[in-house]
Order: sequence, then structure tokens, then C-alpha cells
Amino acid sequence: MMPHSLARARRDRPEQPVLLCPSAVTDPELMDGVLSVLSDEQLLALGHRVEQHQLQRTRSAILAELRSAVAEALEEGETDSTAPVTHVGIHTRTHPGMPPHWSPSNLLLRHADGASTSPFDATHTELDDLLPDLTCLDQPASGDVLTVDLRTGAFSR
Repeated sequence: MMPHSLARARRDRPEQPVLLCPSAVTDPELMDGVLSVLSDEQLLALGHRVEQHQLQRTRSAILAELRSAVAEALEEGETDSTAPVTHVGIHTRTHPGMPPHWSPSNLLLRHADGASTSPFDATHTELDDLLPDLTCLDQPASGDVLTVDLRTGAFSR
């Protein structure tokens, strides 16, 4: 197949994942060989893709943990309302000399009745590890609130 025919064939079919042997991307020598032939622009694009994959994985893990922790809190009667929780607001915290970070101790639950909210402390859950990871990938400013829609899985500021 001619190079221009290959490019046209790729445009004509939907994007499909490329399957690689895991060692192709985890073996330092193999990866160094691949990276050494990439331009600065390609390296930046690759770094951005890796960061986006990490962000998506972290958000998925946070969503699963929030759904679990909130369901348990409702079941245990630890919320101000018995109505289901639709959204969780994750607020930032700041400590002297440190940048703001997403805090598991600073959550606000919004209930389905539209009027009720409940403060929620999710320390001592998986969020203790996941929210610092999110802070590294998605650095908040002081006073930011990250809202997680438990129904759709959407994250918004």
C-alpha cells in the first residue's frame, strides 16, 4: 500500500486502539529508543496524552469512592437529609507555605430534594490518597470547588 493510501485508509475508518506488548512501553530501554526519535512537539503531545489518561483514571477512582462513601453515609444516617445525594462539592484547603489542595475533609453533599446539603468528612477513605493525586494533575486555586455529579460522573469547577 502506498503511504498516501495508508493515510487515506486511516482517515476512512474509525480510530481503533493500537495493541502493544506492555514491555514496549514499560521497558526503559525500549521506551528511551522510541522517545529519542520524537520531536519536542511530539514529546509534549505524548506527555499531554499521558497526563489526560492519568486524570481520567484518577477521576474514575474518585467517582467510585465518592459513590461508595456517600452511600454508606446515607445508610448509616450520617447526613443531614435522607434524600439521595446527587452532587458532591470538593473544596480546597490551604496550609501556610503550601499551595491549595483538594481536601477529603472539606466536602459538601447536595441532596436530590434540591434544598438540603450535608457537610461530609471523607478522611480515612481512599480519597486520602486519590485527592492529592488529583491535586497534582489538576491544581486548584484557593477557594475553588470541584463539583462531582454522582449521577453522570461529570466533574466541573
